[in-house]
Amino acid sequence: MQNIPRLPAIIVAAAIFFAVFADFLVPHSPIDIDLAHAQMPPAVFSRGDWRYPLGTDRLGRDILSRIVVGTRTSLGIAVTAILIGGAIGTALGIIAGYWDGWLGVLIMRTADAFLAFPSLLFALVLAITIGPGFWIVVFVLALALWARFARLIRSEVITIKNRDFVLLARVSGAGNVRIIRWHLLPNIANTLIVLCTLQIGWAIIVEASLTFLGAGVPPPTPTWGGMVAEGLNYIETAWWISVIPGLTIMLVVFSFNLVGDWVRDFLDPQLRNI
Repeated sequence: MQNIPRLPAIIVAAAIFFAVFADFLVPHSPIDIDLAHAQMPPAVFSRGDWRYPLGTDRLGRDILSRIVVGTRTSLGIAVTAILIGGAIGTALGIIAGYWDGWLGVLIMRTADAFLAFPSLLFALVLAITIGPGFWIVVFVLALALWARFARLIRSEVITIKNRDFVLLARVSGAGNVRIIRWHLLPNIANTLIVLCTLQIGWAIIVEASLTFLGAGVPPPTPTWGGMVAEGLNYIETAWWISVIPGLTIMLVVFSFNLVGDWVRDFLDPQLRNI
């Protein structure tokens, strides 16, 4: 099995570190306006200032500080949505896989409907009717994620419940709750970990897209998607306002995907010793 990719792992660790300690790491306030220093380029350029290493936006806000605080917003939404959607999807997937019949069919057809419905369109409708916000984005992502978890977990449960150790437990008098707790859940734990890891990048992309379209977290809260949107009208004169947060999204998502692939291979017993 291949060793963990170092650079992606470092980027993932840095993103988590920034998300947890954002308030203590930012050199400037991410929301205070300072028009005297508006649209300053990154420090490596002639008009740059090392007090603002990545430059400032059109309102003079430090881009580095906003990216650091935006990390907390993006990861917070992604992790919260995965925990909620994953818990719901896992529970429904176990029910659909363990108990055959009309209930399992109903759950799977509902999951198919949620998978077929565009998440962005659904979020835009909610933003118009309710208004954009942190929990609106979490709600939308959880609705899209639970179906992914339910479909995969159901297939795992169908395979595991027919194995000898489960049949022996049932013959020995173990109830359904005991079988699910002590035999099914431990055997689907690796699948859950891998799925959660691989979905973080997807959740970050969708959150940034929703915020870019105005259906995500509203200003003045710093978000990567919002920063990209704010700089679109200045892309020719102040490209760094949009390009730097865009590159941040690309690097973080790519790193999470690579680390997720490694976790999948690490937890796969067939690949562990290769």
